[in-house]
Amino acid sequence: MTTSTEMVLSRLSPALPAWRSTSGMDLAFGSVVDDRTGSLQILCTLGTRSRALDHLEITPGTGLGGKALALSRPTSVGNYENARGITHHYDHAVRSEAIVTTAAVPIIVTGRARAVVYLGSTSELPLGDRWFDSLDPLRRRLQHEILVEDEVQARLAQLEAAQASLRPDPSAAELASVARELGEVAAQLGTSAISAQLDRIRQRLDGGAAVDHGITLPDGSSLTRRELQVLVEAARGLSNRQIAANLGLLPNTVKSYFQDLLRKLDCANRVQAIDLARRAGWID
Repeated sequence: MTTSTEMVLSRLSPALPAWRSTSGMDLAFGSVVDDRTGSLQILCTLGTRSRALDHLEITPGTGLGGKALALSRPTSVGNYENARGITHHYDHAVRSEAIVTTAAVPIIVTGRARAVVYLGSTSELPLGDRWFDSLDPLRRRLQHEILVEDEVQARLAQLEAAQASLRPDPSAAELASVARELGEVAAQLGTSAISAQLDRIRQRLDGGAAVDHGITLPDGSSLTRRELQVLVEAARGLSNRQIAANLGLLPNTVKSYFQDLLRKLDCANRVQAIDLARRAGWID
């Protein structure tokens, strides 16, 4: 399984360009909270001119990041070197980057600190409420992505436990149930590297074939895994546009999937298709 640090970093690092661009700052760097010690470690940087910040470990309660975590809210200093109210354990790294103004935004997920995003400027800047408000969508998005990945990891663990309890020759219903579960996870996961783990689990469950092929219909045709994902999302009452956003597709692509699955199921509309799928036990 992917470690918590690796998972958070996989979401934090790609987000830094948007943070730097939106903030208008010269540098952006991210630290991940160690679950055991509560310390921070800077694991990704953007716009730096040295390696002084790389893998810098920040002990709880120290520096600007430690203060932001203690307060559970964003905080900043206009002139780092002369700032009061923070410890100055890391002045050497800050000086190496010529950082003057800096801000720290904690990423709190379900009450648990997971990361801190730092933003720095080489000149002194006033950072008011409006500036912090402009970063709020980025903060919420990062929180949501980490929350989804947490759910994925939990469900992967459940799937592996379920796999161990399956009969040597699982029934079609069992395979369909696993296919639905994997489809839901994959829909949330997008292009994350954890998708490789899903493939390995599917291969162990059914020799690498049946689950990937979706659901076989009485006439010999089949619903693909992606068609099942679309059907699951539709059963939640989502529109084509919402389904597309959740699955990383275009709305027209979702429409095409619906046309194909309606034809395969001989249904006139999505309501009939959802009802049929529920009666067949393909979706909840």
